[in-house]
Amino acid sequence: MQPKHPKERKPLDPDLIERLNRLWTPIYPSMADWIAPWCRNTSGQLLELGPFSGGISAALKNHHPEMKPVCLLREGYLLPLIRQGFPSSGAWVIGDLARLPFQAVFDLVIFRGAFFFLTPAILTSLFGVLRPGGHALIGGGFGPLTPREKIDPIAKESKDLNDRLGKKWISRNELQGMLDNAAIPADAAAILESGGLWLLLHRGLLKATPE
Repeated sequence: MQPKHPKERKPLDPDLIERLNRLWTPIYPSMADWIAPWCRNTSGQLLELGPFSGGISAALKNHHPEMKPVCLLREGYLLPLIRQGFPSSGAWVIGDLARLPFQAVFDLVIFRGAFFFLTPAILTSLFGVLRPGGHALIGGGFGPLTPREKIDPIAKESKDLNDRLGKKWISRNELQGMLDNAAIPADAAAILESGGLWLLLHRGLLKATPE
């Protein structure tokens, strides 16, 4: 059975977004430790998507200072708030997640908190902006390298805030259903369940773990 497309969403509450982003500040360095090996071009182009953008991009610049991040969100009214929270995250763009306004130029794409929005059309658009050899990580969770002593103090509040924002909790099978309906080659994707639920995309020969 194909997954249902999400209904039109009510506007996201800026206060809840700001609280959630601030709550996750201690988590971003551990997530960057996990994600960094998938970007082999240390001066490459990075795209981070959604209203939870900025934190991972800023943390990744500690690994790759020459990396050029771009953060895109569709909610223009959130931009001043999020940019103020992550001033070192790079350029900011307002755009449609299902029609990303870019060519295939990105070495790394990150979409944490994707399950608020994800559709097959968004997956197809996201895959289309990867350059050959580029990787994308789409999903949600703390990542496999984040220690329990960082997760435990924020886990309950994080879940409560996500619920208040209207997060859609999806299963592996539902994620697979979206992937099956996206224009992405079968050998270009792998579902990861360590540290949450994530979809790894690779434009080229797929490697499920970085070398």
